[in-house]
Amino acid sequence: MNQSKKLVSKIIPLIIALLIITLGIVWGIKTTNDKLEIPFSSVEEILQNQNGKPVVLTEHSDGSLLLEVGSIKYESHVPPNSQMIDRLVENYNINYSFTNSSRFGKWIMAGVILALVGTALVLQKTKGGFGLSNSMKNSVSQARPLPNTRLEDVGGIGDEMKEEILQTLSTLKEPERAIKMGIKPPKGILLYGPPGTGKTLLAQAIARELNAAFFSASGSAFNELFVGVGASRVRSLFQSARKQSPAVIFIDEVDALAGKRKAHGGEEAEKTLTELLVQLDGGHSNDGILFIAATNRKDMLDEAFLRPGRIDFTFQVPLPDTKGRREIIDIHTKGKTISEEVLASLDALAESTSGFSGAELQSLFETASRRAVRNGQDALTKGDLDYALDRTILGSTSRSLQDLDTKRRVAIHEAGHAIVASLTKPGSVRKATIIPRGEALGYVAPIPKELHLSTTSDLLDRVAMVLAGGVAERLLLGEHSIGVSGDVQQAKQIIEQMVDTGMLQGGFTLTFNKQDKEAKMQELFEKGLETAENLIKSHHHQYQQLVDSLLKKETLEGYEVEEIVWGKTPVKSDEFFA
Repeated sequence: MNQSKKLVSKIIPLIIALLIITLGIVWGIKTTNDKLEIPFSSVEEILQNQNGKPVVLTEHSDGSLLLEVGSIKYESHVPPNSQMIDRLVENYNINYSFTNSSRFGKWIMAGVILALVGTALVLQKTKGGFGLSNSMKNSVSQARPLPNTRLEDVGGIGDEMKEEILQTLSTLKEPERAIKMGIKPPKGILLYGPPGTGKTLLAQAIARELNAAFFSASGSAFNELFVGVGASRVRSLFQSARKQSPAVIFIDEVDALAGKRKAHGGEEAEKTLTELLVQLDGGHSNDGILFIAATNRKDMLDEAFLRPGRIDFTFQVPLPDTKGRREIIDIHTKGKTISEEVLASLDALAESTSGFSGAELQSLFETASRRAVRNGQDALTKGDLDYALDRTILGSTSRSLQDLDTKRRVAIHEAGHAIVASLTKPGSVRKATIIPRGEALGYVAPIPKELHLSTTSDLLDRVAMVLAGGVAERLLLGEHSIGVSGDVQQAKQIIEQMVDTGMLQGGFTLTFNKQDKEAKMQELFEKGLETAENLIKSHHHQYQQLVDSLLKKETLEGYEVEEIVWGKTPVKSDEFFA
């Protein structure tokens, strides 16, 4: 801010001085004018005295007239809206011309050009280069404050990966010992994996462990419209890091900088990449400098960038498993006031959030904490976490269903999903509700499990569960609604995958004919419908109670669904189907 004020204080006086000089020149020219000033009434008299000799008359847009008679020049002004000029041109031998430019226009333009040149010179002298490009270079070549994140603060990292990182850091912390063992310190590390898995945190933790100057930038920060700016930024960044060794250079979203080069080449982005390759391993001394890059798209990176000598270690940072999620949950619950019920259910939470990244788990607890504060609570409750889970997975809650017919249809639909899910996979339902959330009018929230190898039976059960909502609507109401469209598409994807991989009930059979493939898909679809219908009909008492409970409570927790389906609470014996 102070530098900007100093710069402005230098530029403004320069511009004022140049404008004064320009005005002075214009005034001097005007006062030393050798033209004779005459009134407009005298112009015609002069033309009459020429007796038919040619004269030159120039009219300016500001109303001034310049009359040239031989070597004598006269200056006059035409009255506003006067037609006298046209009459004079018709009656006398006049070479007439009209110009839009001012008589002093070229002098004013010269003053503007002088002002711009002077400003550029001031910038050049002040910053040692043109301010724009120099500020671009400085924007990424300054060290950031050393992060407070340590390795123990980063959860969800596998034991093997953590051990390899520590081994890598030991060669950087003890270079002399590493040299005795014939080991060269690594020059570059690549971290890749899905968004939100902690790649940036890991880079900050590494810088903290090394107690090194930390330079951080995004890959897109090196891509500019101006020719040579990107390469200049890369060069400036490494020069600054060498001066402050030991240093860590971290570039996030490096695919924007080190993407694969095209065949024809010559683009500005490729020149920037070439400069990065040279700085990493092109004869420069990078002792004490560790380059760390992070990306979600490793497949987009240039092979020359990935080769050993530039990137010596590549670490995949995957989505955390159950153990990793439990570590992340411990980190985000530290310092929070949590109820005993929540503390007892954290292991179950880690198991039921399969597929969540570290960032999503953080968002989960922030959402739950905001709800607790809004409700005036002193501690985080299980209800807060349930709300946060639904909010994270499905989106915000819309208004409750007011139409009774629609509400009953949604209850019938969701009860169909819930009973088939509970019968085919006991304990797989976390919640069933008819409260709209996101684009869904109701939903049955499953308990996600870790990735496993699904069998044909597993996939058929899943197809039956997905189709059970529409089946229930047809059984009770005679026809299904458009609300089953998403279910049908999901079932179609599963069935198509089964046929493509030969996962059929008759054995391992691949089908290459399109007609046969469609026939087998139709067979599996009908099998799913049949399974769902049989399960609902054979457990119609439990199903009726699920519908009644959903209409009454609107939301059923997983344990309530299990109690109803597996007969742990009384059920009505009313005949449900006609």
